[in-house]
Amino acid sequence: MEVLVSIVIPTFNEASNVPKLFAEISESLRNLSYEVVIVDDNSPDGTWLEAAKEMIRRGMNGIVVRRIGMRGLATAVLDGIAMSRGAYAVVMDADLQHPPSYIPELVNALARSSCDIAIASRYTPGGGVAGWSFVRKVISKTATLVAKLLLPEARRVSDPMSGFFAVRRDLVEVSRDKLNPIGYKILLEIISRASPRCIVEVPYIFRPRASGKSKLGLKQIVYFILHVLTLSGWRPFKFALVGLAGTAVNLAVLTLLSISIPLLTSTLFVLGSAIAIEVSTLFNFSLHERWTFRDRRSGSTLMRLLRFHLSVAPAIATQYLVANALKYLIGANPILAQFIGIVLGFTVNYLLSELKVWRGRKLRVLRASPQQR
Repeated sequence: MEVLVSIVIPTFNEASNVPKLFAEISESLRNLSYEVVIVDDNSPDGTWLEAAKEMIRRGMNGIVVRRIGMRGLATAVLDGIAMSRGAYAVVMDADLQHPPSYIPELVNALARSSCDIAIASRYTPGGGVAGWSFVRKVISKTATLVAKLLLPEARRVSDPMSGFFAVRRDLVEVSRDKLNPIGYKILLEIISRASPRCIVEVPYIFRPRASGKSKLGLKQIVYFILHVLTLSGWRPFKFALVGLAGTAVNLAVLTLLSISIPLLTSTLFVLGSAIAIEVSTLFNFSLHERWTFRDRRSGSTLMRLLRFHLSVAPAIATQYLVANALKYLIGANPILAQFIGIVLGFTVNYLLSELKVWRGRKLRVLRASPQQR
């Protein structure tokens, strides 16, 4: 039988959720040709065995994969997609926070559009979250903000952290060699490295966990940070290194001017300082073009150079104003005040460079209208 939709579900210690999950899938997908692909990381509670028994009991089309000696949600998803047969792969969790009733909407959104990915979004109009604490909401929003700041492909997506989405299987197949996820945010990996043509977002309500414990912890947070930095090409660190090199160039130019044209470092220091700043700015721009943002160059080099100059001015102003405010308003140690000013100035310069100078590829994002439920 030809399969239209493969539902890929990575699992670990979700045995108690399997019967209800399969019941909801069966009820929601009565009019679709589908298979269920369970990828279990050798759960101590026997999730893989429970899934196999339930699949047989229901006569459900699908497979159960038991991975021994392997762990990780993102790699489990990729393994599941590789073993699936459907034209579309729907990725979801087994804890019932992702309602199976939304699967037809995700599939229909892909079928009606030319997009490669349909994301079930908590943050597009009509979407939402049920039962989250204030702390959990802050963590989610912060992670989303970090992803959008560092990854241009994620900026127009309302919920790039979603774990519930549908993707054209051939997109993942042709991009498999590019995908090397860390941790559990496989959608970020696909958005950033598989070059989807466009994305459509479907609003949904994220439900409270049916049973079991959340797997969010310090380890997952560290993995997320490493994953985003890797996807970004470690740009913040490259940017900082270029900034340090630019500072050395600035001081070297000023030293050379003091030796060759002493007037520029005494009576005409304003001019000498401006020359040193401009040389270091051109130096920084050149290194950013060839190293930090080499994969993000598009359009006119001259326009990027102009925008980079415009981004430097607010950064210098921020450094100056913050340092002086800390020194004169609250009496901070001048070295500490200057250091904080430098850090905030660097942050402003980096963000403007990310968002305005080297903007990266603009991803087309469509938003589906909420359906009555």
